[in-house]
Amino acid sequence: MKIRLLLLFLCAFSYLPDSFGQTVRHTYRFYKTFDVAAPECGPALTPVKALGNCPAPATDGSFVNDVLPCGVQRTIYQNNLNWGLMYPNTEGAITDNYTIQMYIKPTNWGKTWARIIDFSNGGSDQGIYFKDRNGSADRCIDFYPYGIAGACPFFNTNTYYLMTFTRNGQTGIMDVYVDNTLFASYNDADARYVGKAGTPIYIFRDDQSVSCESGQANFAYLSFTDQYYSKADVDETFNEICFTANINPNADFSIAPQAICKADQNVEIKYTGTIPLPGAGYTFEWDFDGAEVISGTGMGPYVLKWNTTGEKDVALTIVNIKCGNKIVNIKQATVSDLSLTTTLEPGTCDKTSEGTLTVTGKGGSTPYQYSIDSVNYQADASFKLFPADYRVFMKDSDGCVVKEPVKVEFSSNITVQTIADTVICAGGSVQLTTTSNAQNFAWEAQASLDNPTAKDPVASPLTTTQYIVNASLGVCNLRDTVTIQVAPAIEVKATRDALIDINVPFQLVASSPQVMNLNDATFTWSPPTGLNNPSSPSPIATLQADQSYTIAVTSGMGCTGKAIVNLRVRRRENLTVPTAFTPNGDGKNEILMPVINDITSLNFFKIYDRWGELVFYTKELNKGWDGTFDGKPAVSGTYVWMIEGISNEGKVMRKNGSAMLIK
Repeated sequence: MKIRLLLLFLCAFSYLPDSFGQTVRHTYRFYKTFDVAAPECGPALTPVKALGNCPAPATDGSFVNDVLPCGVQRTIYQNNLNWGLMYPNTEGAITDNYTIQMYIKPTNWGKTWARIIDFSNGGSDQGIYFKDRNGSADRCIDFYPYGIAGACPFFNTNTYYLMTFTRNGQTGIMDVYVDNTLFASYNDADARYVGKAGTPIYIFRDDQSVSCESGQANFAYLSFTDQYYSKADVDETFNEICFTANINPNADFSIAPQAICKADQNVEIKYTGTIPLPGAGYTFEWDFDGAEVISGTGMGPYVLKWNTTGEKDVALTIVNIKCGNKIVNIKQATVSDLSLTTTLEPGTCDKTSEGTLTVTGKGGSTPYQYSIDSVNYQADASFKLFPADYRVFMKDSDGCVVKEPVKVEFSSNITVQTIADTVICAGGSVQLTTTSNAQNFAWEAQASLDNPTAKDPVASPLTTTQYIVNASLGVCNLRDTVTIQVAPAIEVKATRDALIDINVPFQLVASSPQVMNLNDATFTWSPPTGLNNPSSPSPIATLQADQSYTIAVTSGMGCTGKAIVNLRVRRRENLTVPTAFTPNGDGKNEILMPVINDITSLNFFKIYDRWGELVFYTKELNKGWDGTFDGKPAVSGTYVWMIEGISNEGKVMRKNGSAMLIK
């Protein structure tokens, strides 16, 4: 019988949605529907045609595929000219205090005026428009009848914009944000741009028959709420717009580990959705498919275990108490039933052969692989073995492993033991000194041995090689194995050749994929000219003339690799950013700081992570990034920067590039 946990998170009635006093919020993502995104409760959008005799197509528009700036390809809605969307505003989300957000890409401006929002106030042409100025291909925002607000012209037809219109009901001020930048603040003291409960709000459509003021756009996201948004609220939406616009994350959860290799193994189920604790106004129904819950209450996390093997369905159903809208997420976990048995045909001196061990697998996910050292696996289930105690391993395609001990016995007194596993540098050699009472020796992996029939050959492998010595005494044989690990040649990755500014500190960085711990390696830059620390993996060069450096990296095993960096010096006004920094608390190169020559001011200095998320922004000349984001250390890796400044001569200088955060 399946265990079903119904978790009801209900606050007092004063905190239930809408009529009970909670925030009204309606979100639309346009995945081939105009319905509100579940589990929200709310009305559907309705395509509406412009009034009058506007030359509108017979259909309102279509759901088409588009690629958003973050690289996601998905279905969006594209309205036709002289068609728009009607939000009924039945719950009064849009009155005097509200926020409307839309993630759109304008595709056709229509004529001179293109309506953005109409509040159905009946006023002649009152509302918010895109407006042509002086025949420009780009557009401005116009609060008709009071005129243009913000930068003009600004908007084009090939860019997605997160547009936020948020009105403070107490002050009458409407703030307009484009992406996460305050574009304009408008004093709506006359309350021209307010709505009324039950009176529709029109998007890209006029409420009256007025001169066909229509445009076209691709709609990826639209939301209405009765809350005023601060700059921090807008920042939060913009920083997560790819996730917010494309994914309904309300019912997401994680299962760890993904491969559950045996019954009774503890598994964590963790709610990762966006509904905040304690989940007021929603019911959460978990179905753990018969699992024993060890710990966890409420929205989790849960620690549980299944006492049986096989596939298990974990389901989470979230229901909005007000309207019954629900969202269901089902994920599958598999508890492996992998097991093995062995049969042994022992070898004897009379049979002149090794023992044969055969492994038989059951359960899990085929195909299986087999090993007697847990490192080297094979598809063959049989092993030819000499006398010894072995542990047999079997691994399935999910990576689950089972093991059993096996004892192989011979009636022989032969002994053989070669050296222990050894590590050498690429190009090196080692003598395989062997202790044995055997008479004859035959080594496998002969190609890299000087004498494969000697007791103590010299091995010179090019790559990590396992050597097996087969020792024979009469008709009995015994073997021993040694693995000579060849440390790979030290590949040095260093700063690329660069053109740098005179007397401007330039970050040099050297690393090696083969050196995982910098404390186990030595770095030597030569010559040391202009370097603050020629023994550092990341010294700073300050030069007045061209210079070539050779960087030698020696691993803890004594293996060395080299690379060359050529720096050429230029002399002119400059605005740039170092290629790397090391915010590790040692007091050296802690801040990623712009390097400027003859620059009077900065318009911006922005840094993004590899997902395109803004992690740092400033306009101050002498301010840089300390390697933290939201108060926490950022992860090591490459970050993209953009910078724009004004030179002493009034020239606008723009640069972009990347810098590496090294810890």
